[in-house]
Amino acid sequence: MVLCRGDLRPSSAPPGFFTVDHVRQLPHSPSVRIRGGILLLVIGLVGAACSDDPSDATTATVPPVITSPPVTVAPSTTLMPEQSYDIVGTALKAGVFTQLAGLVVDAGLVETLRGDGPFTVFAPTDDAFAKLPTDVVHAVQDDPDVLATVLTYHVVPGALNVADLQEGPLTTVAGVDLTVTKVGDTTYINGNAILAGDVQATNGVVHVMGDVLVPPLGDIIDVATTLPGFVTLAGLVTDADLIDTLKSEGPFTVFAPIDAAFEKVPAATLAQVAGDLELLTTVLTYHVVAGKLNTAQLEEGPLMTVAGVELTVTKKDGVTFIDGNPIAVANVEATNGIIHVMGDVLIPAS
Repeated sequence: MVLCRGDLRPSSAPPGFFTVDHVRQLPHSPSVRIRGGILLLVIGLVGAACSDDPSDATTATVPPVITSPPVTVAPSTTLMPEQSYDIVGTALKAGVFTQLAGLVVDAGLVETLRGDGPFTVFAPTDDAFAKLPTDVVHAVQDDPDVLATVLTYHVVPGALNVADLQEGPLTTVAGVDLTVTKVGDTTYINGNAILAGDVQATNGVVHVMGDVLVPPLGDIIDVATTLPGFVTLAGLVTDADLIDTLKSEGPFTVFAPIDAAFEKVPAATLAQVAGDLELLTTVLTYHVVAGKLNTAQLEEGPLMTVAGVELTVTKKDGVTFIDGNPIAVANVEATNGIIHVMGDVLIPAS
């Protein structure tokens, strides 16, 4: 078949393949500033010279029609094998990892993830990135070292299917351990469920994640002061003289309200709490539980806090609630525990 230039339209591409127009139409989330281009596609074209100029037409003598017996062609039973892709190509073909792909480009990790490997990648979807506060994503993207650490924290050497993942620590390319837990038929990474497992690539395997895995950037206080959004909480912890406690070995589980959560509290109430050291200490330690508990390990029911007052844990449709307030961003790792980001301040009933 000879293709003229006019025949090379995006609609002529077979289903499942990327075209130039597809690339141009890839969504750009306003929540993340992607500096680099996302996709590098190499398109091979086999062309033949075609002309629309009538002057190029030649007059030919039509040969006589020769009648011959019909030829029967046996139907073919050979099917074209499904196209296989490396990890980068597999992620691009899925169409739900545009933000991850952009960050991989920013970090200069494309060629690494297209190498021989093999690798196991826990790949957060675009919806997973949408859960993160925009300023947190920007802070990570703007620091090359932190960006590389966060991305390689999602990558493990070797090709590990879900059945190969054993409960316990799992060392990543970043040199920091993930934690694998299993509840029933569901496998969790740092308490975050694998949404779809065992997506095969030519150089490894991809597991689809509904949450971004955040590596420990220090102890609980280090994380709260490194990531934006916890200015009010950090100030109150300082006022209550709890810095040394939350920097100690622990481990602790902290339900940490972001600045926007404190803005919901009436100013007079917040001033009253901040002005009473005993009350402030009670409110803050009501957000702290002894031990390290990711969301997969948080069981429904009462949960005793360091304040000596119980929280109530409930779960619905995959979301964990603390005293009826949903955890906004779960399982942020720290060297001495774990942080669950809250969109509301927890107030003890007393």
